[in-house]
Amino acid sequence: MSPLPRTGKAPARPGAKSTHPTGTPGAARVFLLTGAESSRKIGEAQALVTAHADAEFVDFDVETMNGAITTADRVLGGVATYPLGTGKRVVLVKDSHQMELEEQKRLAAGLASIPAAGLLILHTGTPITEEGKIRRQSVVVSELVNAVKKVGQILDFAAPKADDLRGWLIQEARALGKTLAPDALAQLAQLPSEDISRIGTELAKAAAHAGDDPVISGADIEATLSRGADDVIFKLCDAVGMRRTQEALGYVSTLFRGGQRPEAVAPRALVLLARQIRLLAQFRYLGERKMAGRGAGPVSPEVMALLPGDGAGGMMTNPRTAWMADKYVGQARNFSGGELATCMERLLQADLALKGVVPGGDDPRMVMQRLVVELC
Repeated sequence: MSPLPRTGKAPARPGAKSTHPTGTPGAARVFLLTGAESSRKIGEAQALVTAHADAEFVDFDVETMNGAITTADRVLGGVATYPLGTGKRVVLVKDSHQMELEEQKRLAAGLASIPAAGLLILHTGTPITEEGKIRRQSVVVSELVNAVKKVGQILDFAAPKADDLRGWLIQEARALGKTLAPDALAQLAQLPSEDISRIGTELAKAAAHAGDDPVISGADIEATLSRGADDVIFKLCDAVGMRRTQEALGYVSTLFRGGQRPEAVAPRALVLLARQIRLLAQFRYLGERKMAGRGAGPVSPEVMALLPGDGAGGMMTNPRTAWMADKYVGQARNFSGGELATCMERLLQADLALKGVVPGGDDPRMVMQRLVVELC
């Protein structure tokens, strides 16, 4: 990727919808990266840092902050610091939507004061949609959005819709010197559109498999397509969390149709289902005490010390996963404490059956189907 000019007006990357400064002439001083495509947002942030900061002084002139714990004063003070190198002073705020609402508003009020030698990059997490509406806590406040429009650019990396995905695939194949056969296009278009990075990888693998043939066929896709069992298992876990029995059973069927050995798939699914139930129990505890979920306060040090590092505690302290707390709190409300305890007992019985300790484990698929019904 070629560096941007020092004047700093960044073009939108392919697939990113861009808005440009409306109130202040000259180079953009702020970039707000939004949308569901996390890998492209991260790549854009890295590209902006590379383009604007002096590579020899990157340790001094680039600062990364965590939106969950930073303040407007710290952000504005950091970006106002004069750079040591010939590039810009760059401040990257990860998960800026996790800043306190009042801090976001204070930051919005101060964006116009960012000097020409400074560049602020505001990264956001994946917007959370509930009942067709985007949760307010998963995006930055409107005051900050409007302020960015005046002095910077908003780059929105929205996941393409199904119809848009087909056009994107055709365009990407053409860039690789290939065309897509109708069956190949149909197969790739069935992949989750929110994971555009994976789709691009699958297309590139199929193009390589096609070799000198200018057409990527359905057979090329079949030969190279990665079908990870974990993708299905994570969907299964969410269906269990929402207590959607039929949907969960559908994922079990998909899991055992994937061509992998049932005796290998079932234990992996069991491990992740057990993790799901443990997380629901932990987030139910936190949600009841207003330490997680909508309008929650901070988790007390005493409670945080009790939470496992690979469970709710680690999830809430990791900026990349903290946004998921709302999802688990919502799912936890579907269960009582007693029901979650019963779920753990059912998981234990399924584990013992699969290991042959108790009867009934000869058919791993049937064990998992029965377990899912019991959990839901």
